[in-house]
Amino acid sequence: MPDRNVWRNWARNQSCAPAAIEEPRSVLEIVEAIRRARTAGQTVKVVGSGHSFTDAACTDGRLLRVDALDRVLDVDRDAGTITVEAGITIRALNHELAVRGLALHNLGDIDRQTLAGATSTGTHGTGSRLGGLSTFIRGMELVTADGDVLRCSADEEPEVLHGARVGLGALGVVTKLTLACVPGFTLRHVERAANLTEVVSELDDLADGHDHFELYWLPHTETCSLLCNDHTDDAPRPKSAYKRWRAEVFYPNYFFGALVAAGRLRPAAIPRIAQAVASTVGTSRLVDRSDRILISTRLLRFVEMEYAIPREHASEALLAVRDLIEAEDLRVSFPVEVRFTASDDVPLSTAHGRDTCYIAVHVARGMPHERYFDGVERIMDRFDGRPHWGKMHGQSAATLAARYPEWDRFARLRDRLDPERRFTNAYLDRVLGEK
Repeated sequence: MPDRNVWRNWARNQSCAPAAIEEPRSVLEIVEAIRRARTAGQTVKVVGSGHSFTDAACTDGRLLRVDALDRVLDVDRDAGTITVEAGITIRALNHELAVRGLALHNLGDIDRQTLAGATSTGTHGTGSRLGGLSTFIRGMELVTADGDVLRCSADEEPEVLHGARVGLGALGVVTKLTLACVPGFTLRHVERAANLTEVVSELDDLADGHDHFELYWLPHTETCSLLCNDHTDDAPRPKSAYKRWRAEVFYPNYFFGALVAAGRLRPAAIPRIAQAVASTVGTSRLVDRSDRILISTRLLRFVEMEYAIPREHASEALLAVRDLIEAEDLRVSFPVEVRFTASDDVPLSTAHGRDTCYIAVHVARGMPHERYFDGVERIMDRFDGRPHWGKMHGQSAATLAARYPEWDRFARLRDRLDPERRFTNAYLDRVLGEK
């Protein structure tokens, strides 16, 4: 019989055995759980959908699952905001917004995370003139280490709001979020093939020429797939259910998954498989509701590393990753993903203070990743890279502090809200420091 107190993340690369797992259904139950933990001398961590690839949610103390806190609490059309409980998934939030004729201006490409988990780790999406999810936060409620309920906004506890928008779970249990939203909108999506050499020479124009732009480069080839999304007044023209399933579920998950499995059995065949995949990259067009365009269905399990670097180094860094793969004779089955966001002012945001390019690398679960990820990390260190907080990396507080201009400001806020480190774990001890 499986141990009910063992928790594993989505990628199955992290697990822990908490002393207790609780599923609070109200703020009061969260308060009570934190007070019990304090009496027992336990730490407390919160977990949502488990989509972090790091051990950010792992604990041997008390683990709180907040999935049940998933209600819409208020929609203020005059202010352009929606207030929801923190356990709502991005998928459910998108639905609730859509039925009200609303949307979020930007989204990451996965919608299974809880909102609190996505914002706390800095989920960002893509759009050179847009910020990530945390920049949309206009108000928050969290339960602190003392079991107190703290509300923050621009007018009430603004310093807490400033820092807690990307809080890593280090400041308290987020229970409520108020987000800026916009009227629902439609995107025109064009996906097309391009040559890597041409792409790197035009990267700035591509990023700035579209409302949302990203690219996938296929290692062992010169082929990129460019995804260009722009606002349109045209009416949505969604695909049929079958065509949507074929394009968004079958090919990127089952068909690609079979190719990855073949490469796992015969690594020497991966370059030939990549060439075959590259030959299938063509042009497709779609006009649909924004969240349906920006969100991807991810069924194939993998592990991931992603780094944020100053945008001006995007082409150089991408070519350096290509050179690494060739020089180390690596066998890489997954595309390298490149996205962009605008600078923001959130202390622990990976885009703090600089227009940002994100470069992400993936490896199928169970396949060796160490040489690849370590090599990519060395490249990103050359560009003052900041790792995505929810994705694999080898950084520590000693290497990260100098990369964030408001590091000390966040540290002071943490000392104020959690001086006894009730919400720490091994991951936070590593990336934020034990004191």
